[in-house]
Amino acid sequence: MALVLSQLGLLGYLAGQREWVRQRGEQIYLRTAPVDPRDPMRGDYVRLSYSFNTVDVSRYRGRAAASTLRRGAAVFAALKAGPEDVYELDYLSDQAPLSGLYLRGRVTRDVLAGQIAVAYGIEQYFVEQGSGLVIEKRRGGRDGMQIPLEMAVAVGSNGVSVLSGYRWGRLGIALEQINPTSTAQSTSLSWDSASIAQRSPVIVLSLQNVSDAALAIADNEKHCGFSLQSLGDTGRSFSQADKSCASYVTRESDIIYLAPGEVYRVEFNMGLPRWYVLERSGGASSAMVVSAANERFNLVYQTASLLSGMDADLLWRGSIVSPAFSVNGRLD
Repeated sequence: MALVLSQLGLLGYLAGQREWVRQRGEQIYLRTAPVDPRDPMRGDYVRLSYSFNTVDVSRYRGRAAASTLRRGAAVFAALKAGPEDVYELDYLSDQAPLSGLYLRGRVTRDVLAGQIAVAYGIEQYFVEQGSGLVIEKRRGGRDGMQIPLEMAVAVGSNGVSVLSGYRWGRLGIALEQINPTSTAQSTSLSWDSASIAQRSPVIVLSLQNVSDAALAIADNEKHCGFSLQSLGDTGRSFSQADKSCASYVTRESDIIYLAPGEVYRVEFNMGLPRWYVLERSGGASSAMVVSAANERFNLVYQTASLLSGMDADLLWRGSIVSPAFSVNGRLD
């Protein structure tokens, strides 16, 4: 009987703590990332994913080595204020920061391919029965435009976080593959530089103004507004080899104005050197169709810093992640 009462008391304490955080915690927004839509949709809750559910070890600052983190280990995601009133990950640690906002999380699997998987207890948003289907429909699936939810989150001083609402992002993202690489192609050993581009897929990425007001994005002739990131979920980890856009600064000529509903489309040939990848374990850079045909990647659009003195009030700022893809045609 005492055990039952103690368990009930713990549940009551946790519920009370979460309600206190909901009412008194600091209110921020966190932008969601695309969720693999293959699972059946639910009518009473919406599944959520954030870019910091998977954290590269390069963004880990802790006393214990990242490689020693095991499933269930407590970690803390230090946050920093970003554009559009959305907070972003600053770094991950095994120690609670001494100041600033942070989320308390748990590692969900042993560290794999240099990636730390973390859950924070804000990956499900419960709604009125049936409303989840409406939200999922507007959010979109793998074959069309996906609109990020920007979740209102109350954060307590101890890192406990509670979802308190949401708003729709102003910029949607869609990804399509043209001529994905076949298994036979990706396992062929007869590669030469001329054939790589021809035998690699073209990724068409679209950004749409899904708001009811004009906004602007920025991109240049090298498409420095976009970068590649590896998910590392097969045990291998890759980074983008080309660093020519590292110092990119947005210029007036890079601004692209989008009316409500208007779409900006750009094609990327994944066989060109701009998209070559390097494996963390070493080796030379190569096209992903050569060395990473079964790996999953995201394309990330991120607003670069502005040229000094530049005024761009309509410019959408922040980052938005595409659905995951592999060059052999898999889209999530």
